[in-house]
Amino acid sequence: MKRIEKVFEAVAELCGNQLKSTGQISGVSTDEIARKLNIHRPNASADLNLLVKENRLEKIEGKPVLYRVVQNYDSANLKTHLSSLKSTVLDEIIGAKESLRTAVLQAKAAMMYPPVGLHTLLLGETGTGKSMFAEAMFNYARETGRLGASAPFVYFNCADYAHNPQLLISQLFGVKRGSYTGADRDRAGLVEKASGGILFLDEVHRLPPEGQEMLFCLIDKGMYRSLGEIDATRRAQVLIICATTENLESALLRTFIRRIPMIIKLPPLRERTLNERWQLIKTFFKQEADYLKTKITVSSNSIKAFLLYDCPNNIGQLKSDIKLSCARAFIQYVSNKETGLAICTEDLPEYVRTGLLRYKESRENLKQLSIGDESVIFESDAEDVSTAKSPDSFNIYEALEEKMRLLKEKGLGENDINLILSLDIETFMRKYMSKLDGENVEQLYKVVDKRIVEITRNFLRIASQKMKKSFADKIFHGLAIHISCTVERMKDGKSIFNPHLDEIKRSYPGEFEVAAILGGMLMENFGIAVPEDEIGFITMFLVMDDYAGKKDNARVGVIVVMHGDAAATTMADVAARLLGEKHAVGYDMPLDQKPETALENLTQLVKETDEGKGVLMLVDMGSLVFFGDMIYERTGIPIKTVEMVSTPMVLEAARKALMMSSLEEVYYSVVNLSPYLGRIYMDGTSYETRIKDDVIVTACITGTGAAVKMKNILEKLIRDSDKKADIIPIDIASIEEYNRKLSKIKREKNIIAVVSAVKPEDETLAYISPTDLIEGKAEKLIARLGAKRAEDKDENIMILNRMREVIRENIEIDADKYIDGFIELYNNLKAHEITLDEDMLVGLVLHLACAIKKIEMGDFLKANKNDTQNAFLMEHYKKYRNILKDAFSHIENAFNIKLPEEEYINFIKIIHLNSRVK
Repeated sequence: MKRIEKVFEAVAELCGNQLKSTGQISGVSTDEIARKLNIHRPNASADLNLLVKENRLEKIEGKPVLYRVVQNYDSANLKTHLSSLKSTVLDEIIGAKESLRTAVLQAKAAMMYPPVGLHTLLLGETGTGKSMFAEAMFNYARETGRLGASAPFVYFNCADYAHNPQLLISQLFGVKRGSYTGADRDRAGLVEKASGGILFLDEVHRLPPEGQEMLFCLIDKGMYRSLGEIDATRRAQVLIICATTENLESALLRTFIRRIPMIIKLPPLRERTLNERWQLIKTFFKQEADYLKTKITVSSNSIKAFLLYDCPNNIGQLKSDIKLSCARAFIQYVSNKETGLAICTEDLPEYVRTGLLRYKESRENLKQLSIGDESVIFESDAEDVSTAKSPDSFNIYEALEEKMRLLKEKGLGENDINLILSLDIETFMRKYMSKLDGENVEQLYKVVDKRIVEITRNFLRIASQKMKKSFADKIFHGLAIHISCTVERMKDGKSIFNPHLDEIKRSYPGEFEVAAILGGMLMENFGIAVPEDEIGFITMFLVMDDYAGKKDNARVGVIVVMHGDAAATTMADVAARLLGEKHAVGYDMPLDQKPETALENLTQLVKETDEGKGVLMLVDMGSLVFFGDMIYERTGIPIKTVEMVSTPMVLEAARKALMMSSLEEVYYSVVNLSPYLGRIYMDGTSYETRIKDDVIVTACITGTGAAVKMKNILEKLIRDSDKKADIIPIDIASIEEYNRKLSKIKREKNIIAVVSAVKPEDETLAYISPTDLIEGKAEKLIARLGAKRAEDKDENIMILNRMREVIRENIEIDADKYIDGFIELYNNLKAHEITLDEDMLVGLVLHLACAIKKIEMGDFLKANKNDTQNAFLMEHYKKYRNILKDAFSHIENAFNIKLPEEEYINFIKIIHLNSRVK
């Protein structure tokens, strides 16, 4: 809160104390304010005088000079109401006791001031809630009896009629019969309709001069004339509340300030407390729950993002963004017939998700709001929100059963289900362990039986001695909670199933033997026989400590490499300052440095930078574009390289990496930043000129864990052959998302096959189930590697595919439909020996796209008169007309249009000017 607002609040508080103790308000001196706020007297004096200029305080001359809130604040009528009121509609506004405290106090004073209140001007940025606040003032006046129950509240937005002063005046002040053609009767204006109540003028700064003069007359004298009236005047007893986003110092508002005594400033969302923002979020989600008639569960990360993202359009934008997220999640809710709406970070707009970048610096503030790792449940009829189970109450058995249920609903067989669960369980355990904080024993006692805590402690002491290693606090914490669930489950007679048991026993025989000790301890203390499946789970806790959470908390490394003395490090530093966190690393390569030396240095830097998810290298030019593949051969660390680096690319790469995105996601995000921003290099070949890379896509319905496992299996099969292919693991958040990701990959790559439990919609993609893969039925798949389509060898086809994004961003037509049609057109022309070079091709693509847009808008395409009189051009036109007609048919059918003859002439002209028609 700014100092001047603190000064105003201090004056209001001290005046209130005077009112309570003496029954009147004498005022507050500068010294009293300076002492109360512990500020210098000159600063207090300056702020007090500025508040007087803003008509928020009154100045009482004397020795010492005193100040009090608004003029005649000690009116007997006003004192009675302010001192007697309990909780009112204004008191219930979110922030009434925090950032809106001053505004609420002013609003009460404005409504209660005799005889009919004070005209008020509300100042605030777009979306700060000015309209809502004005309605609250109106309801407060009715609630306290200052306005009758039937008093009107009339809303008028001055911007709607800003360019038609006559219409605006008629709307506000009414029309006299005969004042203009068509005015066949008298018509009352909004001022008359608001008489006895409140007229709210939104965006009052858009009021034209004619309207201002009439409004000022109404404010000053309570009199006005309808449009067309000359001699007669009308009277209205109406309280006016104006709202504006304009600066208080503007010429218009200075005129208003002279006539409107009460100025109330509403702070933007960024100046309001985190608690207020949390209350707003809860209110908006509960409103959506009420509207949809269902509960809404919001993930903890989504809540944190809404609390922390930059929201320039304030409360209005926050409400819209919440509604948008609900709308996105609603599609999944309807299609899957779920019992409630579930919102995760994927449902949030990209700019909202960036709020998670501020989590680290805001962690303590979020803890004060009790915002943890639990999902939050909003229900319309509930007084407050509830939370879903936290990681501390996590039950691995329930999680496995839930996943098994989901897989069965997808129609998977028992073998596939068991395979997916066994592949995924290790990743699942790591994620669980990475969320635990290792809280102290006293906190653990609150959720776990003390005997189990002590048994777990003793067991880990024994395990530590036998395995000659120490265990982190989070292992102790997580294992104690897990054993508590185990004991409870076994007492209830429920079975325990570990789909990963055989792999655990084979991979960790020593740890499995140690884990069996805990089984014996549980038998001795609780009289329960612990099965081998549970011993397997305990074993996982013992081996998790070596690497728990490392990869799950890992981020893609970003290295900027440029020739020169400081270019790369400067770009990395700029990105760090803009994001508030250093992640991208710069490597400056001196112009006289040998490539061999740079390669050695960068190899070491990649090793230091990699956190387990790979590294994105952003380079400028030259031999640097090939370093990524060389370093991969040396280190085995996944590397993607993008050429022609720029500051926006570094910023985007670091931003996505900090959001825990995968290497593929970071890589494509940078590439798609702009169609002109860079070229991508893989396998030492330019993306612009190479044929599409062969890839195999692995996908898992329960996250990327199983997909990564299948990726490892495939990589071994490929290494054993002489083939080569990239393997891309993806998760399946939903069937729609799954197929969308495959379509995106297909545009960039040559997909050899999809290995997944879910068959893709695209029937042109070869499909292999996880069971087929494990049972060794992948020989045919491997044999297909290296197969290339002739189309991919044509550089012009690559150019056309890259033009999709150019068309999509610059011309309002369906880019995919258009480019697909143009590829058919291009192949048709090529078959008739009409050759197009790169420049001509790009020109024709843009020309025809604009022509289609014009036709769709109803514009008529004309040929140049000189063209029709050019004998050579017309000769070629006649010769190739039928060829072009056939070639254009693909695009005409796609857009359901008919290209005129003039367009054929234009097309031939472009080709003719480039002299490439044979």
